[in-house]
Amino acid sequence: MEENQLITPTQMRAARAMLDVPQGHVAEHLGIAANTLSKIESGQSDISASRMSDIERFYERSGIEFTENEGVQWKTGGVVSYKGKSGFLDFMDDVYETMKSGGDVFVSNVDEAHFIKWLGDQANMHVARMQKIQNLNFRILVAEGDNNTVASDYASYRALPEDRFGNIPLYLYSDKAALIVFSEDDVEVFVIVHSAISKYFKNRFENTWEQAKDII
Repeated sequence: MEENQLITPTQMRAARAMLDVPQGHVAEHLGIAANTLSKIESGQSDISASRMSDIERFYERSGIEFTENEGVQWKTGGVVSYKGKSGFLDFMDDVYETMKSGGDVFVSNVDEAHFIKWLGDQANMHVARMQKIQNLNFRILVAEGDNNTVASDYASYRALPEDRFGNIPLYLYSDKAALIVFSEDDVEVFVIVHSAISKYFKNRFENTWEQAKDII
C-alpha cells in the first residue's frame, strides 16, 4: 500500500480470515478488548492512525500483505520479524498453521531449552498439537551430548559435533527460512519468505543430516 494509506475494516476482516484466528487472539496481541476490535472491524469505532498502524503491523508480521483497492494477499517474499515472548508465540503459531496439513520441517543448531523457556506455559499445548499432524517429516539437529529431545514423539533427532554446531537456530518450514536469535532476556525471529532461499537451505540441511549421528 502507499505510504500513509491506512488499511480499511474490510481488509482487517479479510486478513483475520486468512489467518483463521478469532478476534480475541488478535485483540490480545494488540492489547485491546475483543469487543473493541469487533467495533473497529465493523467500522463502528473511530480509532487513531497509530492504532490502525499497530493492527496493520500485526498482520504484516504474520505474513499478510495489503495492496491497493482494499486488496489482501499472502506475502510472496521479504522478511517477517517477531520479537519478545508474544512474538515467539506468534512464530510458533505460524509454524503450526503453515504445517498442519503435513510436510517437511528441518531445524538445525537447536537447544530445546531455549524453545521451552520462551514457549512457557504454551509448551505442552504446542507439542500436543504438533503430535496430531499427519504426514509430518520433522527433523532436528542438536549438538552431541544434548539429550533434551522434547519433540521426539513427532520429530527425528540427529547430533553434530560441537565444532560444527552453530548458535543461531535455523527453522525451515514450507517456503520459509527462519533465523532465531536467543538472548538471556529477549528473542527475535526473522522469517525469510522465499521458496528459492528455503530450498537452498533445505538442500544444505539434507547434506548435513546424512553426516550426522543418530541419537540412541
